[in-house]
Amino acid sequence: RILGFAPKTRGMATKNFESLEANRLLRMPSPTIRVEQGDRIKLTLENTHYMPHTIHLHGVDHPFATAEGKGNDGVPQTSEKMIMPGQSRTYEFTPRSAGSRVYHCHVQPPTHVMMGLFGMIVIEENKPNNWVQSFNIGSGHVRHPSVGVREEYDREYDMIYQGVDPDLHNIIQKYNDPRLIAEAMNRGHDVTLGKSRYFTLNGKSFPYTLEESLIVVKPNKNVKLRVINGSDDAIAPHTHGHTATITHYDGIKAPPGAQITRDVFSIDSAQRLDLRLNTTNDGLHNYGEGIWPLHDHREKQIASAGMFPGGGITAIVYEKYMAESGLPKLQGVDVSPYLTKEYYAGQTPVWIKEDPLGLFGQ
Repeated sequence: RILGFAPKTRGMATKNFESLEANRLLRMPSPTIRVEQGDRIKLTLENTHYMPHTIHLHGVDHPFATAEGKGNDGVPQTSEKMIMPGQSRTYEFTPRSAGSRVYHCHVQPPTHVMMGLFGMIVIEENKPNNWVQSFNIGSGHVRHPSVGVREEYDREYDMIYQGVDPDLHNIIQKYNDPRLIAEAMNRGHDVTLGKSRYFTLNGKSFPYTLEESLIVVKPNKNVKLRVINGSDDAIAPHTHGHTATITHYDGIKAPPGAQITRDVFSIDSAQRLDLRLNTTNDGLHNYGEGIWPLHDHREKQIASAGMFPGGGITAIVYEKYMAESGLPKLQGVDVSPYLTKEYYAGQTPVWIKEDPLGLFGQ
């Protein structure tokens, strides 16, 4: 029930005609793309969907048209025709400045972007022997940071926050005819009345964010976080036990006087912040090792369909607090109630483990 950009592979969106299991490369959010500053890039979109689409390179240095005079901005109203099902188009750019940017569909963006056709594109600094990780599927930990990042940081993480309006996403299930889906989505659904009820970090909501969106760190290191808001709503990520410093706004390096250090960050729709997380235990940047939550402080956005906990909750976890399972060693807390359908259907008391007699009503 999502739309998504995915690297081209053999096969379909699903593994076969009978299976409903999606190809692992097709997921929300669309993959973070990394390219190098100064390289000539050709990005080809093959439309295998039943609706028209484009790619707009938001904040990326690109010409309005290619050398052949073809539209290159991805906006049907001003630059080019939409890419219809079965068609393809190649976008060209040679980025002159590094930074955290965005790419998204610009056909009916109030619906297509909110359904997942949105991702981050990172322009890395030009450095010798700079073999960057071209695609970070699902975002999270960057397994192969660029040379420029490694000069200053021990690790790097991509963090993409998104909101999901189930009324919009469920339209796909109502019809088999794509014409009826398009009509219901673009004319019948009033986007001004839409409301996100599910909130994700790197495509998942808590507790599943713990599977691949933990910020795992060592003491006395700098960690780079690229944070992007792919939702209609503003977000306010808050770091427990730490402050972080804003080094870049929308991919542009901030002057020293504007590199603010704080523990809550306000990020509006499509905005990006690059953060430097310093794990030095000095009483300012860090209070010591542990399992420190990192969550949106707009409280309704750390719930799933109104039930807490959910949304984009994750944690900054020091290596000594990580278990062999890849999950944090929670301090005597049983999270099993939060892993059931009954809990999120409102059928399980929220304090059932701590208050089995129901003395507090729950």
